[in-house]
This record gives sequence, structure tokens and C-alpha cells, in this order.
Amino acid sequence: MHELTLLFGVAEQVGRVVRENDIDHVDAVVLEVGEATMVVPEFLLDGYEVISDEYDFLRGSELIVNTVKAIGRCRNCGTEFAIVENEGYCPRCRSFDKVVIDGTDFVIKEVRILEDES
Repeated sequence: MHELTLLFGVAEQVGRVVRENDIDHVDAVVLEVGEATMVVPEFLLDGYEVISDEYDFLRGSELIVNTVKAIGRCRNCGTEFAIVENEGYCPRCRSFDKVVIDGTDFVIKEVRILEDES
């Protein structure tokens, strides 16, 4: 399950931000995960419960995973289409020959911190 390796990397990156900004605790981490990454969002959510307990600044925080659709452009007819929804085939000409143009990234989009209300 490579999701755990990715989560440890996320924790290290967030840890750097926490240290550089003198932050004690993170409320939530928001990830954008492309459908074409082969990363399973449910595995990320399950693994985060384990990983977050390893880091004081993440303990009790929430992981929010936003999935980005995998979009392809057909090399045959030029149609742009949702790859997963169409099982990889162009809905216009039924070609399987495509270029993936979106949905390949794994990005830490946001680190949410609760503001001190004092």
C-alpha cells in the first residue's frame, strides 16, 4: 500500500510548514488526488488515522481528499473526455489512443490552522 508512504511524505512536508511558521497544531490537511495517480482515496483516509497519531501537530486533525477527474484527449479525433467514466475509450470515436491532460497530480492543496480566538 503505497498510500502510507505518500502519507508519511505529506506529514514531513506539513511538518516543515509547521516548523517554519511556528504553528503548534494543524486542523486539517487538504489533498488533491488525480484519478490517474492510482492512489486510492479510501486507503489515504484509513492510513491517515494511523499516520496522524505519529505526529503531535497532526494528532486529531482531519484529512480531506478532493479527487480530480482524469481527463484525456483522443489522439484520433481530438475529443476531451473523462477517462474513468468512459473506461478509457473516447466517447466520440471509441478509440483507446489518448493523451492524459489532467488528473495525474498528487498535491497538498491546503493546510488548515484554527485561528486563536483570544
